[in-house]
Amino acid sequence: MRDHPWIASVAAALLLAASGAVAAVSAQDKAAGGAKKDEAKKEETAAKPKPKDRCKDGEPDKVAAYDIGKGKTLAASIDKPLTSEAADAMRGLGWMAHRRLGNCLACHAITKVEEMAKTKPQIEVTDLNGGKSKMPLGTHGHIGPALDGVAERYTEGELRMMVVNPKKNFPDTMMPAFHKNDGFTTVHPDCKGLAILSAGQVEDVVAFLKTLKE
Repeated sequence: MRDHPWIASVAAALLLAASGAVAAVSAQDKAAGGAKKDEAKKEETAAKPKPKDRCKDGEPDKVAAYDIGKGKTLAASIDKPLTSEAADAMRGLGWMAHRRLGNCLACHAITKVEEMAKTKPQIEVTDLNGGKSKMPLGTHGHIGPALDGVAERYTEGELRMMVVNPKKNFPDTMMPAFHKNDGFTTVHPDCKGLAILSAGQVEDVVAFLKTLKE
């Protein structure tokens, strides 16, 4: 029997249609696979913590327990150290010079440090996350009182209270509480629940302040 031309045409059309269907399915599968990869990538990105813009120097989420007593010169004093770790005065100066942590030099002039800066303009600081940075020693502000002779005006406990929470003795001060992690307003999301300085850092700062005698 002779084949009719229309049969061949129909067969060819069917083959083309089948081929197109397979290609469409393949494209759909590829698109679905791509969508799954995109979704997985989004989930992976969402799972990664967003890098901090602020409070990225190891600021602690816990503060030490301490008792507040009456000072010799001031109303409030913390007589006992916040930690049993040995304090380091030069490390304390580093925290005081650190622009994102103590930043004490932004408000207080210290003649001893200004003299030091003539031969050593910067101090290297290693924060509690291990980050190293060099901070200037020669730029001092005059918003707060000079710290020259502060160790002779106040006891160690009073100095400690000033660093932990200066508002206990000076309610109207602009100086922040460096060892407090709650009770603040308008806190940046990166810094919520964090203190500025750890107990050990506070003791380092106190150790340096104790060297400031007339």
